[in-house]
Amino acid sequence: MPTLHDTAAFWFARLNAPDCSEQDREHFSVWYHQNTANAQAYELVSSIWHASGKVASHSAETPLTIAAYRFSRRKMLAGAIAMAVGSFALLPAPAEATIRATRTGQQIRVSVSPAMTILLDSDSSVAIHSEKNTLDLLYGQVEVNLKNCEARNTINLDQWNIGLISGTFNLSKSSLKNTITVLNGAAALAHPDMAGSQILKAGERATILPDNRLLIDRPSLEDVLAWRSGRLAFRDTPLKEVADEMNRYSTRKLEISPSAANLRISGFYHFGQNETFARLLENFLPIRASFEKTITIIKL
Repeated sequence: MPTLHDTAAFWFARLNAPDCSEQDREHFSVWYHQNTANAQAYELVSSIWHASGKVASHSAETPLTIAAYRFSRRKMLAGAIAMAVGSFALLPAPAEATIRATRTGQQIRVSVSPAMTILLDSDSSVAIHSEKNTLDLLYGQVEVNLKNCEARNTINLDQWNIGLISGTFNLSKSSLKNTITVLNGAAALAHPDMAGSQILKAGERATILPDNRLLIDRPSLEDVLAWRSGRLAFRDTPLKEVADEMNRYSTRKLEISPSAANLRISGFYHFGQNETFARLLENFLPIRASFEKTITIIKL
């Protein structure tokens, strides 16, 4: 069964095919506007494709999950999209990058270099630029472990560059915020609009909001690392943000109505069982859950 990102790659290819019909475009529009996850997956595929500048090649170890489409207007006559979730593709520009991604419910450990290993969380993706010692977090969550090394390593979160030498770091990226937590070691955050850099020490977390505001705090590391043991920790967290996190671990998604978006919860919750989680919410929040293909939560 194709994953969400396989479907997004299919639609990107279909819309750029010479024989794309008006009916195709109508069907795509319905799928795209069905939920925010579909839209985000499509925009990710589109941004990766346009950043590459030409057709992506693929690893001989990885079967193509999307059929090859010929794009006449781009004159890309030999190649295919290789958005194989859980595997990788190579993009030739601006530098060769290895794309690694996980399916819902999957976590994988990857050796990026002799000095760097990462643990990629459920429904997450990174682009690895080995020659530049650079890692782009595309979406989701990753734990980065760095041994002492002479070369400076860089993690990219949108326009933010995070310089690392050694240590352990937890990073997450969503449409609502980006975070980096220094578990041990230190990190230097830089942005084109900043003078100098912001240094993060062990135990500190930087939260980057959509308007690029930077908030620094010292969270409970037990909360930050709860995902390693199958749980998520929330502290007076809006329900919209909670659903955004819980949905990365379940194929049955939570849809939060605007009326319920700002209701807040705290505590540790096991992920991967959104139906059980929604029924639990009904016991202590003024909400009602509707259990259909997705689980819709509205405020009473």
